[in-house]
Amino acid sequence: MLGFIGKALAALLLDKKARKALNAGRGAKGRPRQHTIAEAQAKMRDVITPERAELIRQAMAVRQAKQTILADLSDDQRQKLVAVAMRRLLNEGRGDG
Repeated sequence: MLGFIGKALAALLLDKKARKALNAGRGAKGRPRQHTIAEAQAKMRDVITPERAELIRQAMAVRQAKQTILADLSDDQRQKLVAVAMRRLLNEGRGDG
């Protein structure tokens, strides 16, 4: 019964393209997860070039280094850093130094 109501509401609220996408998503539920992941990776090969992948890798390495530095701060140092950052953010649009 609820399936019928859902389909009826979908017919009223969604356009043809959206209904088609919804039905395609329902059909994908039974597919093995590995197959879905492999399809996504194949599509991403076109989007992520080797240069872009290297930039992402470098950015993640920088992020990890920053996290390590922040983890080594004492509580007092961390509080001071937060206070300075908040002051800078609050004064950002004022044109002050």
